[in-house]
Amino acid sequence: MRILLTGGHGFVGTHLKTRLKERLPDHVLIEGQMDILDREAVERVVQDTRPEACIHLAAVSSVLEASQDTRRAWQVNLDGTMNLAETFQRHARHIRFVFVSSAEIYGASFSEDKPLDETATVAPLNSYAASKAAADMAVGMLAKEGLHAVRMRPFTQAGSGQDANAILPFLAAQVARVEAHQQDEITLGHPDAGYDILNVRDACDAYIDALKLPQAPADGTVLNICSGQTRTAGSILNDLMALAGVKAEIRLDPAHLAPSGLQNMQGDPREAQHLLGWAPQISWNNTLEEVLNDWRWRIRS
Repeated sequence: MRILLTGGHGFVGTHLKTRLKERLPDHVLIEGQMDILDREAVERVVQDTRPEACIHLAAVSSVLEASQDTRRAWQVNLDGTMNLAETFQRHARHIRFVFVSSAEIYGASFSEDKPLDETATVAPLNSYAASKAAADMAVGMLAKEGLHAVRMRPFTQAGSGQDANAILPFLAAQVARVEAHQQDEITLGHPDAGYDILNVRDACDAYIDALKLPQAPADGTVLNICSGQTRTAGSILNDLMALAGVKAEIRLDPAHLAPSGLQNMQGDPREAQHLLGWAPQISWNNTLEEVLNDWRWRIRS
């Protein structure tokens, strides 16, 4: 399979390339040859390389970065996605287009305090989520016109190599510093904020499973990629400290609330399990250990 990958040098892309090598050892990876904002370059690459599938990860993926440069977030997340999707629709509509959206687009719907499935209302609360929601909707409309698209909406992903803006590495970095006697207390934004956290390698397997389906699902299919279990920030911190065997004073600081403004993300993964035969395989304890060890190594380095 010839696979065009965008965003391959980011946190998720790095893990995805490893999983592709393990699960599709004969695949041909096409990446790094275009700027998705350059429509002519996108068309040229697609016509020259003839991909059979595409996984589209490239995005302004930070809520903070998107809020600081809203125009660029919309350009990359919406215009860049449209450049790809419309090119495939025009020149290679037979390919499988896996668009990695975000559960952040559900936004205000999370206030209903129940696990959300794919029928939940899209109600973004920040610039990042709004730009991803627009791209998600655009891909869905193009799918009605012949694009073979699957829209994946991952919840919080975690693993090695992640920056400290996400909740698990944010806390793991502090626990590792306490363990190394570099700080005495741990800052926490909201101990009751809930997160549905999935190991990034499990998420990557879902993206690959969408490529491997013997038949394309209904065009524009939407799939939540999540664990189906919500954990509070306070419980995550307790699990990390227990794993490291440390204790520390906890300082609550509202400035460290989730930048998305979401306080209780809960997802329902049953549709992905039904359609893809996919389910998370990596345990919570293994994910904790992976992220904590990553920050232990960074601190020693």
